[in-house]
Amino acid sequence: MAALRIAFNSSRWAPEGEDDGAEFQYLLSCVQEDEAEQVRRFRFFEDKQRALVSRLLQRKCAETCLGLRWDEILIKRTKGKKPFVASGVSERPEGAPNFNYNVSHEGDYVVLASEPVCLVGVDVAAPGQSRKGGGPFDLDRVLKSFGSAFTRDELRNIECFGDPAAQDGAFRRNWSCKEAFTKARGDGVGFELKRCEFTIEEAGEGLLPYTHTAEVSVDGDLLPGWSFLLQPLGDHWVTVARGPCSDVVDAHGEFTKTLSRRNLDPCGWRREAGAPRSGFEVVGVRDLLPADKLEGYDEIVEEDPFG
Repeated sequence: MAALRIAFNSSRWAPEGEDDGAEFQYLLSCVQEDEAEQVRRFRFFEDKQRALVSRLLQRKCAETCLGLRWDEILIKRTKGKKPFVASGVSERPEGAPNFNYNVSHEGDYVVLASEPVCLVGVDVAAPGQSRKGGGPFDLDRVLKSFGSAFTRDELRNIECFGDPAAQDGAFRRNWSCKEAFTKARGDGVGFELKRCEFTIEEAGEGLLPYTHTAEVSVDGDLLPGWSFLLQPLGDHWVTVARGPCSDVVDAHGEFTKTLSRRNLDPCGWRREAGAPRSGFEVVGVRDLLPADKLEGYDEIVEEDPFG
C-alpha cells in the first residue's frame, strides 16, 4: 500500500550521549552521506533528532511502498524543497503511478504521509509551549506575526471561538492546512499564503480519527479537486492535503517526470483525493530501520523505549 500515515514522538526518544552517542551515530550511518551532513549542521540536539528521524522515515517509506533496498534509494528535492524519490522510477508498482510523499516536524512529532496517485502534503502544528521560544496562546501576538497570511473570513472564524485554548486550536488547524497545501504542490516560500482560504468543518464519526475536513479556494476560486483531513495527535494538529498532479509546482521538472499518470479528468481527481485513509500510526525507532540494520541497532540499544 503506497498510502502511509506515520508519526514519531521524538519527546519519547532520549538516545544516550545525544548526537555523540553510539545509537545516534549508528542511525546517522543509515542515511545518505549528504543527508547525514545536513543533520549535523543543526545547532541544537532536538533539531538534529527531528531531522534524522525525518530522513529515516522517508527511506522507510520508499522501502515499504516501492520495494527499494536502502542502498538503492536516492532522495532529491524540487526547487520548492518538496522531497521525492528519484530512483527506481521505471519500476514503480502499478498501483502507485504517481508515488510521492511529504514530511513535517514541529514540537513533539515528526510525521509522514504518502500517496499513490494524488499530490500529497502534510503539516504538523504544535501548541506554543511545544515550540522553541513559544508560550501560551495570545491571539493579538499571533495575529501580529501571522495575520497577513489569513483572509478576513479566516481571522473572523478564529476570533469567534472566544476561549484562548479554542482559538489556539482553530489557528493551528488553519495554519496546518495552508502549509500542507503549499507543501503538496511544492510552492516553496514564494506562495502568498493569504491567497488560499480554507473552510474547515467538523467531520462525521465515519472519518475518525480524522476530526475535521476542509475545502480550499485560491484567489477566490474553489478548488474541488483538493481534499484535507485533519487529525489531532496529542495536543498537536496534523493536516494531510491531497490534490491533482496538474497543480504541481516543479521548476526543474525532475519530480514531475516521476509522475506517470497525470491525465485524470476532474471526476477522477476528486475520487482519488476523497479516497478513505487510515489515521496516523505512531512508531518507534526500530520501525524506521531496514531488516539488515536491526541486529546492529539491538547490539547498541539494550532497552527499546518504544517497546
